[in-house]
Amino acid sequence: MQKQAEKGKNKVKWITLGAIIVFTLIIFSGSINNDVLYGWDDGEYLNNKSIQNMQVEKFFSEYYLGMYQPLAVLTLSMNYQSAGDNPIPYHSTNLLLHLINTFLVFILFYRIAGRLDTAAFVTLLFAIHPMHVEAVAWIATRSNALYSAFYLAALIFYVRYLEKGGFLNITLTFILFVFSCFSKSMAVTLPVLLLLFDYFYYRKFNLRTILEKLPFFLVSIMFGFISINAANEYQHIKNLAVDYNIIDRLVLLMYSVVFYLVKAIAPANLSAVYAYPAKVGIALPGIYYFGVFIFAVIVLNVLVLGRSRRTVIFGLLFFLITISIVLPLFWSRMLIFADRYTYIPYLGIFFMFSRLYVKFVEAKSERIRKYQIFINTALFAYIIFLSVSSFQRIKVWKNAETVVTDVIQKDRSNVDVSIGYYFRANIRDMKKDVNGAFQDFDKAIEYNPDYTQAYNNRGILKVRMQDIQGAYDDFNKAVEIDPNYAEAFYNRGNANYYLNNFMEACSDWSQAEFLGFEQASKVKKQYCR
Repeated sequence: MQKQAEKGKNKVKWITLGAIIVFTLIIFSGSINNDVLYGWDDGEYLNNKSIQNMQVEKFFSEYYLGMYQPLAVLTLSMNYQSAGDNPIPYHSTNLLLHLINTFLVFILFYRIAGRLDTAAFVTLLFAIHPMHVEAVAWIATRSNALYSAFYLAALIFYVRYLEKGGFLNITLTFILFVFSCFSKSMAVTLPVLLLLFDYFYYRKFNLRTILEKLPFFLVSIMFGFISINAANEYQHIKNLAVDYNIIDRLVLLMYSVVFYLVKAIAPANLSAVYAYPAKVGIALPGIYYFGVFIFAVIVLNVLVLGRSRRTVIFGLLFFLITISIVLPLFWSRMLIFADRYTYIPYLGIFFMFSRLYVKFVEAKSERIRKYQIFINTALFAYIIFLSVSSFQRIKVWKNAETVVTDVIQKDRSNVDVSIGYYFRANIRDMKKDVNGAFQDFDKAIEYNPDYTQAYNNRGILKVRMQDIQGAYDDFNKAVEIDPNYAEAFYNRGNANYYLNNFMEACSDWSQAEFLGFEQASKVKKQYCR
């Protein structure tokens, strides 16, 4: 009788998981028909000779778009060998990875919670959440889904280790962690997360607990340095001290946490671009300081929680640990937020909500039970909202122009809109739409008069249209705003040369060379004596 009950329970478990995977496949199936996003990173991979020629040694010895991600690049190269630039295999692989991750999330949280309702709730939210569309629908984010697969598998084996022990389980955890690091640098957070799992499983902290994590931390530190070096080489890292003081940076950090938490519950007004805020005088916009207040309220509520404290602490720390590496404290990339960063971190939030919901459903209070139908109806409507939002969001990722046009239409801030126009100008230039490109560069500068890259790229376009004086004015404006903009100095040198200002040209090329622009030294050697 007990065996039959167990068999029936397993059957329900696998049917539930199968239903979630099929539903996810339906929601995300539209991504398969999307294009390669030329002008929005996809082309940077597909046009790379080492990827086209399957030069595996380069995958492990070189950086790609400011990241060290050899295994992710390897999978892209495998797609290229079989399909060239046909987008369907790339998108199909991304979707397959998302379905695999959905499966792994279910296995992990069924093991942690020991309950089907909790595992199903966490898995469904993970699978269909609109903030995760970017990680699936954008070919260039392959590393995100791939690192997540190894990361989740490593956590599953670590939970097995916590429950049953065994050298094989901890060894497999370590091997999968290394594979995850070879896919994306966000994986380096795993050693700290393992300590959180120790806490959640009431494991005693002793010398053995620390020593077994030592190899994990050594690998994490090594890949952390590699990641920083890769970002520096590609000029991805922006030192926030240039624009923001330490108070500003702490405000940005706390606002970022609140931003991601709010989007977990209400994923509306999503965008591919979330720019750093422009300061108003010496202060940030008021909404950022309000974020500090919300952050403080969250912390205070966690401190006064009763019996649910361990679950809430685990969920919030899971989120904070896994997203910490991309929070804007001392340095960051061009954008302050990105939807894809939440792919793994949101699991902590979803787990916390699911446990609290299950407790509510099981409450014996007659007063609470009165509201269960209302709560369940609201939850069903919420799942429909998430599903429809994701289905519609996938359409935004049809091609690069639809992505940046959506950024412009969202009109979140002048800086966001300016970035949208800038990238759309570059995309239209690639398509030989010169008038459209000029109009968008003009708009980018109108919304952000200090946008040096927009001046530079508009100048390059003017050179091609034989407007050398106009090009010189744009390059000159770029270096006035940013005296360390090496490429703009190089381009101004070219414009000076065409205008017969040979001494000024050599001076500009010398400055570009000093700032590290390699092409400048070659031109200077050829034309300057």
